[in-house]
Amino acid sequence: MFSAKGLAAQGNEMSFSRYLIEKKNYDEAIFVLNSRRYATGLTSNELDSIHFMLGNIYYSQQALKNSITHFDSVSTRLPMLHSEAVFFSAYNNTYLSSYSLAKEKLTGFHQPDTLFGQLRNFELAGIALLQRDLPSYDSLSKKFSPVNYTLDRQESRLAEHHSRILHQKKKSPEVAALLSAIVPGAGKFYAGNKGVGIYTFLIAAVIGSQVWESYQKDGPSSVRIIAYATVFTSLYIGTIWGSAFTVKIKRDQLNETINNQILIDMHIPIRTIFH
Repeated sequence: MFSAKGLAAQGNEMSFSRYLIEKKNYDEAIFVLNSRRYATGLTSNELDSIHFMLGNIYYSQQALKNSITHFDSVSTRLPMLHSEAVFFSAYNNTYLSSYSLAKEKLTGFHQPDTLFGQLRNFELAGIALLQRDLPSYDSLSKKFSPVNYTLDRQESRLAEHHSRILHQKKKSPEVAALLSAIVPGAGKFYAGNKGVGIYTFLIAAVIGSQVWESYQKDGPSSVRIIAYATVFTSLYIGTIWGSAFTVKIKRDQLNETINNQILIDMHIPIRTIFH
């Protein structure tokens, strides 16, 4: 049995840790909590609270792997604390692109509360979009509730992201390269860099005309034609490769933008519901 003085000391340490967290003195809070975590006479509920607080601290510091470790250590003895820990842990895994682990945590989370069930469904739908698994998203989105104000806005946002992904122009790096091989600059134009495409075509046309003129005047073995032909060949090959990379880079940038917006919209309801 613990003495009243001992219990008071434990409470003071936890209160002091919360104070340090509020002041964003995270390193000091981690030190105090870890000191308490390995102390004798620790109750199960207190240990869960310590893991939860450490999970939040590391989350605030963007040390997501450490955050996941502590959130996953929160037991089911404190249902609300455990529920919040599961959702934040799953979100952290999602942010780190560990989609399988995130889905495993969410699908294994059983909570009779309707709101938590809807939140779980919403997070799984967000993960499906991040994986570009549109059939799974379609199935999950059919379970969205039109009357839940907490999730309604973000559910609409996921639908917008789904539409952008579905109607995204699937331009091919190979097609861009082929077009530039036929007409220098055409691949850049196809990729969406119309100004660069036109400029490249004009430069290629000028250098090409110089090659032809040198050939007509000086013959195929002259220094002048060799110089111009070398420049034209370098430009020609560079344009082909550049057009292919431009398409890929633009596609990757668009997907990254969409993914970042999905992650933001997945984060908002978790913060709103639990805070």
